[in-house]
Amino acid sequence: MSQTASLPVDVPGPVGRGRHATARRARRCCDQAMSGLARLLVRVFFSGVEVEHGERLGPDRPTVLVADHRNGLVDGLLLMAALPRYPRFLGKSTLFHHPLLWPFLQVGGVVPVHRAQDGGSPDGNRQAFDRCLRLLERRALVAVFPEGISHDEPSLQALRTGAARIALSAASAGVAEVETVAVSLVYNDKQRFRSRALVRVGVPRPAQPWMVAYRSDPRRVVRSLTDDLAERLRHQGNEYRSWAEASELGAIADAVARPTTALPVPVSLIDRQRAVGALVGAGSGPEGRAALKVLHEAYDSYRRLLDLVGLTDAQVAADYRSGRLRWDLARAGARVVVALPFAVIGMAVHAVPYGLVRVAGAVPKNVGMRATIKVLGSFFLYAATYVGVGVVVGSRFGAGFGVAVAVAAPPCGYVAVRLVERVHRIGGARAGYGLARHGGPMADLLRSRRAAVIEAAGVVMALTGRPGP
Repeated sequence: MSQTASLPVDVPGPVGRGRHATARRARRCCDQAMSGLARLLVRVFFSGVEVEHGERLGPDRPTVLVADHRNGLVDGLLLMAALPRYPRFLGKSTLFHHPLLWPFLQVGGVVPVHRAQDGGSPDGNRQAFDRCLRLLERRALVAVFPEGISHDEPSLQALRTGAARIALSAASAGVAEVETVAVSLVYNDKQRFRSRALVRVGVPRPAQPWMVAYRSDPRRVVRSLTDDLAERLRHQGNEYRSWAEASELGAIADAVARPTTALPVPVSLIDRQRAVGALVGAGSGPEGRAALKVLHEAYDSYRRLLDLVGLTDAQVAADYRSGRLRWDLARAGARVVVALPFAVIGMAVHAVPYGLVRVAGAVPKNVGMRATIKVLGSFFLYAATYVGVGVVVGSRFGAGFGVAVAVAAPPCGYVAVRLVERVHRIGGARAGYGLARHGGPMADLLRSRRAAVIEAAGVVMALTGRPGP
């Protein structure tokens, strides 16, 4: 399988060069097609995707990218959709046995890795490493999930050495300017439809400084570079002792980073992660532990009051006295009215496949696999639904009308999703406005407790020495 998916080597003579050029053009077309499909799926599944420091990935440098792996195949789709360069992934060979995945893996140029635990042979792995070497010689971006598995843990799992071996062996073989880069993928709720995601690109580091030591003791240097990559991934993504700690620090970071607007709005995930990074690690000394205790107590008091009144931090933070409030509400309401007929059509067409995907997505215990099933299930079920609706309508009213309905169904579904989000936002603004206008002492108490959280967080950030948003 690795031979059919790889690009041909250079063949002497004009015929060989022509075949090679044709293969390169075909490969670029496949890359563009897969990037386009990934962007489409990611745009539908996520309500927003942010990229931090994507410009660090130079357009013409041989790069080995390592990323954490907590959301199944969605991690790969997100990198394809968000990065400025097309990533050439390594994937376990067993994925190629799946009849639904195999075509996409082949078109996407995924390099199959034959792992020992999957019954793979050393010869199969040598083919994978040789292909990575050829890709880096062509200044490509080779992407690896070095944890080896998709998981639900709040901290990074032990890294395999494959990424370090690829980078060091390519540099040793004479590939100039080989570099490694750590990329962290952050999800605010990874299995939920229309959640948000962040891609954080670290600073690329050249492999060349490792070369002298690598030639004398390759095993030790491979392990050292792997440890270095792990540390860079932890720095990019932040480490948590538990998901409860991650949830609490994220909520505190939201309060710290939230902008003041007329309507409740989500916090930029870039600002949120910067605030979390400034909060993590303050408990290493007595002063830090004391400051964290004050912060946790302040947040717990604020959270319990929010739960009591049934509001969110975004609703409390919004500036309902702004002169733009009525205009924003009126504009949002007008958009709802205009979109309503199309949204009704979209809901009718997508109700059954959406329900089926939702049920199927709840089956796996692994949360990352739930998101994978939802994305892939939606792609195939929705596509089948559009074809079925087009055939039914076409048999009744003519082929042209059937094609028009099949083509119109996806955008109508997207309009339905956006309408539901807009209605939810309007409802949240009205509830928050009601408290701000008629809440009296309760509104004042909420604001004072929120201010106490922000003040306590500022003390912790000052201790860690890491800048906030």
